Amino acid sequence: QKPRRTFEKSGLVIPDQSFHVYLENVTNTDNEDIQTMVDKGRYFTIFAPRQSGKTTFFYDFCRSIEGDPYYIAILLSFQTYQNLPGSEFYENVHTNIQEQITDRLKKLNCKELCDIICLFSLQCIFIFK
Repeated sequence: QKPRRTFEKSGLVIPDQSFHVYLENVTNTDNEDIQTMVDKGRYFTIFAPRQSGKTTFFYDFCRSIEGDPYYIAILLSFQTYQNLPGSEFYENVHTNIQEQITDRLKKLNCKELCDIICLFSLQCIFIFK
């Protein structure tokens, strides 16, 4: 018997296990999809009820642009940071962003990766010391 789907109460919605709204063909008032808005450098927001699949949509979108070397998608979920003191919050966000950029540049075989990692190290000294 197939397991029943549930409504998630918190965290990432897993589409094959949870009820959620498929956010396919999302467009703005100019009928531009998310890819077009990103290509144009536009800002956008998605309004939908809690646990409806907004974060899942963004994860899926970021996976869809992984093949394009022009983009480095950064995904942050602030739920895991909500109880941290300010300095720890910023340090965690900084580390998370740095790791995602480094991982992406490794996948792209970036020739300047070592130089970029050195720059990150220097920034850490100035920011957190």
